[in-house]
Amino acid sequence: MVEFNIDKVAGKNEKILVTAALPYANGELHLGHIRSTYVPADIYTRFLRSLGYDAIYVCAADAHGTPILIGAEQAGKSPEDYVKYWHDEHERVLSELGVKFDIFYTTHSPENIALSQEFFTTLKEAGYIYKKETEHFYCPNCKRFLPDRFVRGTCPYCGAEDQYSDSCEQCGRTYDQKDVKDPRCAICGTVPILKKSEHYFFQLTKFKDFLADYLKNNENLQEEVKNYVLNWLDDLKDWDITRDMTWGVPIPGEKNKVLYVWFDAPIGYLSSLKKLKPDTWKEYKTMIHFIGKDIVYHHYLFWPAMLSKAWHVLPTAIPVRGFLKLEGKKFSKSRKWYISIEDGIKYFGADHLRFYITLTTPYSTEDGNFSLKEFQERINNELVGNLGNFIYRTLSFIKTKFDGVVPKGEPDKGLWDEVKKLTSDVISLMKEIKLKRALEKILAISALGNQYFQKKKPWELVKSEKEEDKIKLNGVLYNSAGLVRTLGILMEPFCPFASAELKRQIAFEGSYASAGEPLQKGAKLGQIKPLFKTFDNEEIEKIRKKVLTN
Repeated sequence: MVEFNIDKVAGKNEKILVTAALPYANGELHLGHIRSTYVPADIYTRFLRSLGYDAIYVCAADAHGTPILIGAEQAGKSPEDYVKYWHDEHERVLSELGVKFDIFYTTHSPENIALSQEFFTTLKEAGYIYKKETEHFYCPNCKRFLPDRFVRGTCPYCGAEDQYSDSCEQCGRTYDQKDVKDPRCAICGTVPILKKSEHYFFQLTKFKDFLADYLKNNENLQEEVKNYVLNWLDDLKDWDITRDMTWGVPIPGEKNKVLYVWFDAPIGYLSSLKKLKPDTWKEYKTMIHFIGKDIVYHHYLFWPAMLSKAWHVLPTAIPVRGFLKLEGKKFSKSRKWYISIEDGIKYFGADHLRFYITLTTPYSTEDGNFSLKEFQERINNELVGNLGNFIYRTLSFIKTKFDGVVPKGEPDKGLWDEVKKLTSDVISLMKEIKLKRALEKILAISALGNQYFQKKKPWELVKSEKEEDKIKLNGVLYNSAGLVRTLGILMEPFCPFASAELKRQIAFEGSYASAGEPLQKGAKLGQIKPLFKTFDNEEIEKIRKKVLTN
């Protein structure tokens, strides 16, 4: 099977745009949000830069749509103030998690409004958008049209209850609002009536052959995703891109009508890029969109179709990962069965979260599970017991026995041959966005370091007065310190805070390209302290009681 590899699609001099699905600006983010998007996209961008690629990481607040209006009304705020609040909250908490965007913008921006209207006009003039009169839900009690999430009901495809009337969070399908079963007004609960209104439609049905070709021939897309998206092509329908409301991107030439949020939201990738790089934004030809499997339909069908006629650059790769469950059950804010990112950082630590999420998330749509017990075991045994243990035992030994100066020694060829091979494996896997497997290879390097340290027994060599033992001791510590440097470089995308702390403890330079090389001789150590913490049973149970109230 052909695999995605960044070397196949972009050279070091080409500009790469990495994006994460836009967080909706109407509530706090939880751990499920970081599994598929923000953390893997951050890890991948950090890696690309370390290897010398010209990559930037772009995201924005998804600011339009009916949930924003509903949330703003309930909060007693204007939509603008409501969006601004959640934009700032999301930016803050993701920054505390170590997610480093080059820009975190908003779809409610002059750039996005103008570019979305440009897309609309281009597609309309090319004959891919038409207008027709259709019936839409209207609440006789609220006296207004009820687009999208102003109506809730039962999914017509999978039967999931309490779903939005434009798409199902359970099965990921989109559908015509009138197809939802048992509809009711999301504001007052009244059963809505149908009322006529003129809407614009995007002729998605005209893109069936194009989409089939794009999916089948793009080797950079996941096979498992392509296979089930291809099955959707026979059921394509033209896409209603109009909403009877005033919050959103105004449709040119119309009053009280805006573009559907899923029309302007992905354009937010490009408008945010334009804000960040006003002179060079059109030079970014390689686009990699990290998403969750709930928005596959929009990114694998709607977005490429729009781009093909309005932009002429298509997504290069769209990495998709599955949902995250919590102790085997679906995340649910209404049932208070979730852990917010903020609480996750508070109780677990940012690097510990990033490590555990990555180590338990394969490059697939398979759902994962956040288990407090497994978290405890993975952190204690692998992050602390393996990686952290090797780094701390090496540096603390040098600090106490050699006054914090790495002794001069010679590279152990056998050791470094293995390290270089493992480092090469890490780089190859990272290029293919196989982050879990790359992290496992990094842990193999630290395990190798522990074996080396244990086998060479520097605690015995340091007691010897023999010159040959002193030379051996110097070599052991020199090579072990070199492995610490290698691990510090390789772990930076995964655990950026620990990597920064390690640089304070043992000053080192280098990037992924030079990660397999030994440390410079004579390096001086700073204050040494453990990079990671363990979690005992009592602490895990306290956390369980604090964050899981159901």
